[in-house]
Amino acid sequence: MDFAIYPCYYVVMNDYLEFAKRVALQAGDIMLEHFHAEVEHREKADKTIVTVADEAINQMVIDEVEKIYPEHSVFGEEASRDKQSEFAWVCDPIDGTVPYANGVPVSVFSLALVKDGEPIIGVVYEPFMKRMYTAKKGEGAFLNDEAISVSNLGLERHATLNIEWWPEAEHDIDTALHNISLDTKVYVLHLGCVVNAACWVAWGRYEACVFAGTKGKNVDIAAVKVIVEEAGGKVTDINGNEQRYDGDINGAIITNGKIHEELVAKIKEQL
Repeated sequence: MDFAIYPCYYVVMNDYLEFAKRVALQAGDIMLEHFHAEVEHREKADKTIVTVADEAINQMVIDEVEKIYPEHSVFGEEASRDKQSEFAWVCDPIDGTVPYANGVPVSVFSLALVKDGEPIIGVVYEPFMKRMYTAKKGEGAFLNDEAISVSNLGLERHATLNIEWWPEAEHDIDTALHNISLDTKVYVLHLGCVVNAACWVAWGRYEACVFAGTKGKNVDIAAVKVIVEEAGGKVTDINGNEQRYDGDINGAIITNGKIHEELVAKIKEQL
């Protein structure tokens, strides 16, 4: 359905957003309930870890979508329900599982509504500081209902870039970004939570975030895509191309827009 030709467009989009916000608050409660110095977790087949909270939140999202939007698909990091629908709720129950499992409070819940591969609703909730980032396609980005926008810094001293990389990642962006830092004097951080770092780009605190994720990692970037771009930034794959968010992605470069093409070019040179 093309929402733009229907007079109920804003009502429908508001309903979607309010649903996502309600689910995010429930997810935050579960995150806090299980959060302590040694969160119960196990190792998955791909050698990454999953906590009991990840699985509980993912199942909660599936159950809530089934109640309200039973015709919609759900693609989650831990479990999915594919209805072959043009609409899919794309969820990362806890982005930043490693810091979460070690009692480091930087992790977030992320949920996007994707229509035909394009995110149209994005909600990210960081329960430790009670920060909720929200966006509807075409209507701006918000932090706790206050409008936010990206920064205007270039690739220069005092700019901040975040890297999310791990040994099994396809792209060695860690080395590439550190070389770029040496050339441009930008500051490089490793927050351990790409969604949180990307929301800081939308908020104007960081200038960019680069993500090496590929298979199954659309769950990390789907909500970020609409939130950052509604704040005035830009989100593409690792090569600067647009991509769908209802399947595997080719990494992500998330910026304030001003430095996007320059950063893409520098990363291509390094890789």
